[in-house]
Amino acid sequence: MANPFAIVLVRHFPTEGNREKKYIGWTDEPIITGMKTKKISFETKQIIGSDLMRCKQTAAKIFCGVPYIENSNFRECSFGDWEQKTYNELKDEAQYRNWLDDPRQIAPPNGESMQAMEKRVLEALFETVEKVEQPIIVTHGGPIRFILTKFANIEKSFWDWEVPHGIMFTLHWPDKKAVLEGERCMSFSVEHLMENERM
Repeated sequence: MANPFAIVLVRHFPTEGNREKKYIGWTDEPIITGMKTKKISFETKQIIGSDLMRCKQTAAKIFCGVPYIENSNFRECSFGDWEQKTYNELKDEAQYRNWLDDPRQIAPPNGESMQAMEKRVLEALFETVEKVEQPIIVTHGGPIRFILTKFANIEKSFWDWEVPHGIMFTLHWPDKKAVLEGERCMSFSVEHLMENERM
């Protein structure tokens, strides 16, 4: 009989750049200090996630003492030359307006398209599922929205998913094979790991 399989997805806690509404895809910023957060007890030997500081620090706060395995393919989309800039700083640039119309296909200058991000995230997810039982993945808003869009049992578009900082999604399948075959999960649950955060 097949064993039920679950994937846990956690979005990192916010940084100053997040609070200032900047694009900080590959910018390596620390999380804000002094937040009220929960600690989670999971029977797991390791946490997998983005190699960026904000994800590693989030994992350390939630899953105290559990080893963290870095995978750069779980990074946020790279915003290239637009990193650390805001909408108001970019809104008059024609190239930026074109990107807003089709971010899946169009890449920022020296950055990557959403489609390129989705490809590497899916590869990293399948690699993780094959190697790890009941993986816990700490990553970013873009990768989580993509995984939910592709695998959640409720069909929504990418931007319709609300993925605030410090949120945890747990997706459930009948077995590992169902994930690797691209099937949507049977169900998922949501938990907020920090107070008053809806970014």
